[in-house]
Amino acid sequence: MSSMRYWDDLVEGEVLDCRSIILRLEDIIEFARKFDPQQFHVDEEIAAASTFKGIIASSLHTLSATTRVIVDAQKDVEILIGLGILEVALPNAVRPDDILTVDAYWSDLRRSASKPGQGLATVRFTVRNQRRETVLESGYKYMILCRKKHAL
Repeated sequence: MSSMRYWDDLVEGEVLDCRSIILRLEDIIEFARKFDPQQFHVDEEIAAASTFKGIIASSLHTLSATTRVIVDAQKDVEILIGLGILEVALPNAVRPDDILTVDAYWSDLRRSASKPGQGLATVRFTVRNQRRETVLESGYKYMILCRKKHAL
């Protein structure tokens, strides 16, 4: 059993060990039907005639899958709450069976000025396909429990 990690244990620039992601055609279509039913996500014939020349994953699907990988990589960090998502850039489409690599690291570590038992931290990340093309860049801001409470 691993011990919990607190804000005090995090290191600026510390890399998260993220597994890769593969979005299969059927997963892309299923997600899109539920949450983003644009034709180039759900209809192979229409998608083939589109500017994309085939089905592509919803950006929301790519972001959701990346979130799962990052949460898994955080392991036992005492996250209290997510505070926000940084600006999201999506320079290239994700296609069925692309192998996505997530490069993520801790940044912007600072203790809360108003809550001495809590710290702020951001996980910044870049997602690339097997051709090393960036498909997603963003980050998540968190409030994390501190091991040691400092007086204001």
